[in-house]
Amino acid sequence: MSPKDKRSLSQARARAPVFRGGSPKEADALVRALDVGGTSEEAARRLTHGFHSYPAKMHPLTARRALGLLAVKDATVLDPFCGSGTVLVEALRRGARAVGVDASPLAVLVARAKVAVPAPPRLADRARRIAALVVQEGKAARRAGYEPPPPRAASQALRTWFAPHVLRELEALARAIEAEPDETLAPLFTAILSSILVKMSKRESDSAGRATERRLARGMAARLFAARAEELATGLQALARDAPSGTPAAKVELGDARRVPLGDHTVDAIVTSPPYAGTYDYLEQHALRLTFLGVAGARFEEREMGARRSFSDVRRGLATWEQDFGRALAEMRRVLRPGGRAILLVGDSLAGAGRAAQAVLADETTTRLAANAGLRRIAWASQTRPSLGATERAAFTRREKREHLILLEAT
Repeated sequence: MSPKDKRSLSQARARAPVFRGGSPKEADALVRALDVGGTSEEAARRLTHGFHSYPAKMHPLTARRALGLLAVKDATVLDPFCGSGTVLVEALRRGARAVGVDASPLAVLVARAKVAVPAPPRLADRARRIAALVVQEGKAARRAGYEPPPPRAASQALRTWFAPHVLRELEALARAIEAEPDETLAPLFTAILSSILVKMSKRESDSAGRATERRLARGMAARLFAARAEELATGLQALARDAPSGTPAAKVELGDARRVPLGDHTVDAIVTSPPYAGTYDYLEQHALRLTFLGVAGARFEEREMGARRSFSDVRRGLATWEQDFGRALAEMRRVLRPGGRAILLVGDSLAGAGRAAQAVLADETTTRLAANAGLRRIAWASQTRPSLGATERAAFTRREKREHLILLEAT
């Protein structure tokens, strides 16, 4: 996969105007953290950042610079919408006690893999052995008299999304992972398998669900599995070298940002990016992976905030999103120590479709809901983003669409 394919989406593709306000020193730091358009993609792929695609993840430089503003060494840093773990990786680099929470079981699987330092020493070697066995099994399957193992129910439900030979290889990889006796390696192998599924499927991309034909050679899935294992092992080794000695292991929990599983006043700092209203539907985007891996997503459907599918009735969708976002902000205030700070990456969005669609100005909503929760805005930075399509351009008439970094403090 090329660097372009893995580009973080929460950034401008090129330099764009930036606005700021509040405390000048903090505002300047937020501008630097937000304005990463046009920078090299090397930073977005360093360590374990490029291991697994994930729609709209925070750019690693934004996370790194935001954490630098908060001076988090030896502090407890929380990301209650941790996604694939970008903030957690950068928090480990700074010697923080990193804690992540996410409603998606896929996000938790991937984030745990990306912060699994130190890497098990047998990770890459064992993955190569599994890949070699899968290739051998594929060759045997083409010989007369071969008796195939019974198909997995989970993968058969998706058989129209894979070429037959590709599905056989992926099933062989899944069976090998299910039989893996090493409890430290098995979840990492599952995350590695997840990282190649969309590339091996007929789905166009994570965020585009259209079917597209791909010409995939026999053995490609197994070879890519081994290569991704090597990539993950190398990234984890680099992360272990970067993290200061004595940095605690990161903790990643499946949970709900509206009910964070932490005690009162136990967190020093928060860096996170709450869901943008009506922009993504992670349940749909994760469905192929969740189904193939046999990971239950029922609770995720209940917990996902601001999903596009929830805005068929725009007024009701916005009311629910604001209520959920307000509860999440109240939880951030509850777990923050007095004077603790939070940096939120939020973006303007289009809620709903057609004539009923409404522009959501995320900075105004966030500031208002944060104040209600006991979080005072200290500084902010905003950068323009392109409006996509005629409906979005028509909705953003009061002000152009923007993305924002907002610094809040517990009062």
